[in-house]
Amino acid sequence: MDKRSDDQLLKIIWDFMSFESPLQHADAIIVGGCKDTGVARYAADLYLTGFAPLIVFSGYQQADMDMSEADLLAGVARQAGVPESAILREHDATNTGENIVLSAALLQNKGITPQSVILVHKPYMSRRFLATAEAQWPSPQPKFVTRHEMISLVEYSVKHGRGEAIRRTLGDFSRMEKYAKKGYQSHHAIPDEVKEAHKLMVWRGHKTG
Repeated sequence: MDKRSDDQLLKIIWDFMSFESPLQHADAIIVGGCKDTGVARYAADLYLTGFAPLIVFSGYQQADMDMSEADLLAGVARQAGVPESAILREHDATNTGENIVLSAALLQNKGITPQSVILVHKPYMSRRFLATAEAQWPSPQPKFVTRHEMISLVEYSVKHGRGEAIRRTLGDFSRMEKYAKKGYQSHHAIPDEVKEAHKLMVWRGHKTG
């Protein structure tokens, strides 16, 4: 019997999903839609430290919200000091694929063909956001730099709740191979250790979404 704790197993999955590439300057930052304002604050920090001249916030208005995800996140960035002139809003995306496709279309409509893009999402969404961009951004594709808010699994669990951290991390991991087979994402090789950790977490009764 595997004696590792749930937290130890979850950390293995979290570390795989919260992939980052080396931070580089880019032509734009694209932030995936969500209610987690930490992504907006991190994107604002990237802008304010000169890593990109423009931020695209993407995301629709959920039923329990009084504004779109794009407006919510853009408002946080404005409060952090990002000027309105450096912000684009995409209000229609309802999923990760649409975050990518509609943000790319918005940039194109503005006459912007980025050579490089910084992708920003929640930590456990980071690898899947990259895989989605690699599969769905139209040609010619920019170089993708993948980053996320600097927050550990422990810190995220304290902030959002341990149950939420487990459910979200397992849920997004469960989509990796499934969505790659459907063509929604590029294929990312998953180490056996990560697959086994996910299998054990599910066997122990944790939900995956």
